Amino acid sequence: MTKKAIVFEEQGMYKEASEYYLDALKRKNTNLDASLGLKRTGQIVMDELLSVFFKFHSANEYNKSVSTYLKVKEWQNRIAIYMINIEIPSYYESYYNEDLSIYLAELYDEALYYLDKEQFDLGSEVLDKIINLKSDYKDVLELKSYSKLEPLYQKANTALKNHQFRKAYSLFNLTLSYKDSDDLKVYALKEAQYPIAMLPFENATMRKNAHKAFESQFLNLFINNKGLFIKIIDRIHIETILAEQELGISGMVDSQTAAQAGELFGAKAILVGRLVSFDTQNKPINSNRKKGWESYQQKEYNAQTKEYDVVTKYKKVYYDLYYGRNEVSITIEYKLISTETGEILSTNLISETRNDEINYISFNGSDKSLFSGSWKSKSKSNDADIINKGYQDRRRIQNLLKSNKELISIEKLKNTAFQIVCDQAVNEIISYNPEED
Repeated sequence: MTKKAIVFEEQGMYKEASEYYLDALKRKNTNLDASLGLKRTGQIVMDELLSVFFKFHSANEYNKSVSTYLKVKEWQNRIAIYMINIEIPSYYESYYNEDLSIYLAELYDEALYYLDKEQFDLGSEVLDKIINLKSDYKDVLELKSYSKLEPLYQKANTALKNHQFRKAYSLFNLTLSYKDSDDLKVYALKEAQYPIAMLPFENATMRKNAHKAFESQFLNLFINNKGLFIKIIDRIHIETILAEQELGISGMVDSQTAAQAGELFGAKAILVGRLVSFDTQNKPINSNRKKGWESYQQKEYNAQTKEYDVVTKYKKVYYDLYYGRNEVSITIEYKLISTETGEILSTNLISETRNDEINYISFNGSDKSLFSGSWKSKSKSNDADIINKGYQDRRRIQNLLKSNKELISIEKLKNTAFQIVCDQAVNEIISYNPEED
């Protein structure tokens, strides 16, 4: 690095030479030749920068003079890392302070102009320039906050005027403690809330009270995930009114019934649901006794080698093959109905099937030694006896020996299926935004 620097210095390319000297010192800060070279070339580079600075200063190009002087200071600091001090004549700093003062005043006026015109992005960019140069200049930090918050505040107020209360709430949440944002946020939330009355669910299946578990799970999930903007009317309040009015409102709701329910419950929408189908299939665990073979090792005397060889033998055994299967199929339907128009705002028919089965082998012997096959008599050999030694069959037997032996119950499958259909229905309902209609 030092040798390259010397070559550049001899050719009068002082900036390039300085960079190589710096590189050399970065690798070895005790390099005397590099240190002396940087002292020489660094001073020349600084003098050139100062000359450019003075030219801009004399021409009253305050932006360029300020940026050039900052490059001078940056260069001085880079060299100072290696204990090389290159002084800047004090009158240059006086020139810089003069130019900086004028340049900051120009930027400040420019920022105010943009802010007055409500061109907040442009104003914010200019304020950033001022902050980078002098962060405590006048009230730039307050103006920066204003440039960020005021456009959001205005958008929030526009959303309020357009009855986009959910959007307004979210925007006011970004401008807390600014002007009257806190009060307007509370107002926006109040107006954004969408009261829904959830009526008793119907049971369209032949199973008595089968819908109760679905209804309970749905309601709990709905309450826990409804968010800020949905208000669920108290079920006890609904049931009391239905009883008092002797109303049997359920899944079959027309526009007149919806309007009546809305008036009774103070709801903007009613939610009705029904369990359309609920089927279960249960094949209890049964076992079948199977014929197989178990391998074992035995020593046999080899007359030719006069040694004992270890040979694999097979004996006839029984093993048990177990099988069982449970399945649950559920279909539910929901409707979210406007109490103002009777319009169906959201509806879906959702189905889910969950099943589990077990298929495994139980064997009272060494699992690794079990082979499938067949035989005529356990005590006598027969030409029809078969031992399945193929890879695929061995793998199937080993998988069945290791297979799961616990069958998931109908009740657990039912709860899982209910959870899935409830999740989907609730997510669809809470994603409905009346302000987007």
